[in-house]
Amino acid sequence: MRHPFIMTAVTSVLLAAAVGCGASSSEEQSRALVYQQKSDEAAKNGQYGVARDDQRKAQDAHHNAVNKALDEGKPLPPQPKFGDAPPPPPPANP
Repeated sequence: MRHPFIMTAVTSVLLAAAVGCGASSSEEQSRALVYQQKSDEAAKNGQYGVARDDQRKAQDAHHNAVNKALDEGKPLPPQPKFGDAPPPPPPANP
């Protein structure tokens, strides 16, 4: 009885990992910039634990962006830093 449950759980984890890997390097870099801005705002408000967590997420997203840029043959994106603005949101479809 446990075997089908374990197989379902393993399949779900692998599927989630595969779906999460579909972003391009520019999408990952955009994510890094958004997390950097969140980190900056949290630090301004004295929420240093939140700022630390968002800074780590920005670093992870930038790392993913660099790896994907290498795979795609694109130039490496710059490391996000304090004060970097996130990219503008995509235009809304009518």
